[in-house]
Amino acid sequence: MQKSLLTETEIAKMESFCEGTSGYFYQMLEYIFDWMETGIEEGRFTRERAEHDLEIALWIAYACGNIDDYEHYYMSMMWLRDVEDLAAGCGVYYYRYSCALLYCGKLKEALAYAEKGVQEEPEYPWGWLNLARLRSHFGDQHGALEANSRGLALVPGDYEFLRQEEELKRGCTLEEMEMHYIAEEDDRQLLSGALGEQVEQNKLSAISGIVCDEEKLEKIKQMLQAENWEADQPYCTFTFCHGDVCLEGMFRMNEAAVSKLSPAWIRGVLDTLDLRDQEERQNVAQQEALDADQLILCQVVWERDYTVTMRYAYPHLPLAESAVYGS
Repeated sequence: MQKSLLTETEIAKMESFCEGTSGYFYQMLEYIFDWMETGIEEGRFTRERAEHDLEIALWIAYACGNIDDYEHYYMSMMWLRDVEDLAAGCGVYYYRYSCALLYCGKLKEALAYAEKGVQEEPEYPWGWLNLARLRSHFGDQHGALEANSRGLALVPGDYEFLRQEEELKRGCTLEEMEMHYIAEEDDRQLLSGALGEQVEQNKLSAISGIVCDEEKLEKIKQMLQAENWEADQPYCTFTFCHGDVCLEGMFRMNEAAVSKLSPAWIRGVLDTLDLRDQEERQNVAQQEALDADQLILCQVVWERDYTVTMRYAYPHLPLAESAVYGS
């Protein structure tokens, strides 16, 4: 088995960012990446070696999973994907990879890795937790309850397993089963709204990238008359025509999250694009001291918070980005 580049010193430092059920996970990521860059610059190891280290990838995935947004789940997925050949017998690897795949909307892959994880390390309880909800999503109610029971037997009385058992019996959706925090008190505060609207919205934003409404997604594509659609890399990009002009479009999210958007809002953006273009063209020209008549609208970006960014090209200058305007 390949020895990790991480020493006890680095591991202790990363553990210091954890505080019970919370922690300083952005700082943890910053520390890991700074440590890697320093090691590469000093010639202690190569970038290729650092990017093919199971322990490094697991720590990055741990931080990303606790940050709990789409971009960081995508980062986790990419790091873990490249160390699969090192992960034999490692239940935590399959659990974290399955979770990252789940939050990136790759549910069939998430189920496959969850199933493999409990085969590789059946004594790792959290693999059973994730497997149970994925089996339920794909219609295997008996298998879901069985997986949940297997995990609960490893950690008797655990809050997550007991809560999930009740949700499985009630037939809750995958998204409903993901609308939780690990610790019981934190979870109760989230569900009661005591943590505030912003915390709830952040959680809902992450969950929006899990399950895709394929029918609604197709209607949105048809509304846009989207062509050259590229999904989930990490965002959705496409081209669309507005009048006689072909523009680049982007939803800064994956397909599952796109399918949760209001079609009326998207239609409203299209219907008011000329007016918005005039306003933003003047704003960009004034901010950048440019000639507004020479600015060329080239990209429209739909954001998860129901705002839109418009990007402009200008002769001999880099792409200019407008101020973000609201819905």
